[in-house]
Amino acid sequence: MDGYPGLARSRDSAAQCPEGEAQEAPSTIEMTRRFRMAALSLAATSTLLLTPVIAAEAAGDGPQESSISTHATSFGEAVKRDAKVVGAKCKEGAHRVAVAAKAVGHEVATAAKRGAAETRAAFRGDKSGTPAS
Repeated sequence: MDGYPGLARSRDSAAQCPEGEAQEAPSTIEMTRRFRMAALSLAATSTLLLTPVIAAEAAGDGPQESSISTHATSFGEAVKRDAKVVGAKCKEGAHRVAVAAKAVGHEVATAAKRGAAETRAAFRGDKSGTPAS
């Protein structure tokens, strides 16, 4: 393979990566260390973020309601109230549709029965006593 210098290097995995780029997979111990550091960082960050809230609660001063949070709360209550009204109207409308559908179905069934009776009478040769509509 002396005549083909690139062929010998293509089989060597270390030769394919320039110096410093070859990486080994992290070991279990290294992964445990990384996980532990991430967990400790998360715990420290959450502690630092919650410290003002805990201190205010201990001092008896609750957080002050801002005008934005008051507006958002009242807006949320208005939306809930309107949603209940709309839901009730939808239920009422659905009930009305169901009643109307039942009435239309009853009318169709009555007309079908009347038509069937007239058809039977016509086949028998009897005159129907019901007026045609």
